[in-house]
Amino acid sequence: MPIDTTSPICDAIRALVLVEFDYAGRHRIVQPYLHGSTRPGKESLRAVQVGGESRSGGFGFGKIWEIALIENLQVTAASFVPDDPSYAPNDSAFATIHCRVARLAPGRR
Repeated sequence: MPIDTTSPICDAIRALVLVEFDYAGRHRIVQPYLHGSTRPGKESLRAVQVGGESRSGGFGFGKIWEIALIENLQVTAASFVPDDPSYAPNDSAFATIHCRVARLAPGRR
């Protein structure tokens, strides 16, 4: 049975703290920006990976992770400044948004 990750992810988004989890056999450390349901109806997280492992080597830009595939979710105490210039609070990939970073750091989009 999958764990309920909705509340911890939204808590991390509101507090602007990093989350860690395992996904597709790799450990990820991310800045969470948005949690909701994608247009195909999958509960997902939009976040910027800043550490851990990546099969593609992609760090520093927004990716979508499907909540059902996230394992060992941990909310950390490490804070971050939301500064992803590509972040869109009204992300068109999501049909429903449960929680999101309200705005970027001063001087950003």
